[in-house]
Amino acid sequence: MAIGEIFLTAFIQMLFEKLSSRDLWNFRRRERIHTLLTKWKKMLEQIEAVLADAEHKQMTNQEGIRLWLEDLEDLAYDLDDVLDEFATEALRRKVTEESRASNSKGEVSDR
Repeated sequence: MAIGEIFLTAFIQMLFEKLSSRDLWNFRRRERIHTLLTKWKKMLEQIEAVLADAEHKQMTNQEGIRLWLEDLEDLAYDLDDVLDEFATEALRRKVTEESRASNSKGEVSDR
């Protein structure tokens, strides 16, 4: 397996972990984006299968596979950015809710 494929496979595994994070799970339930994230997870599973097949096909169509892997890497980075935005928003909302809860209990905020 080429270095690019190894990196991409590891990167996709990291995306699976992000999709499974507890904060993102809670956020997707509240924001009703579960269907979208489930769709992305299925796509990642398909990409993993194609990556495994790409190793065998690389012998006959090196340029085509290289271009496809570059596109796939770009897509993975885009998905990573979106998941980071979701995680950031989920954390922001969690902090806001905790702040409101502590203020409603009569505690004074540091802000």
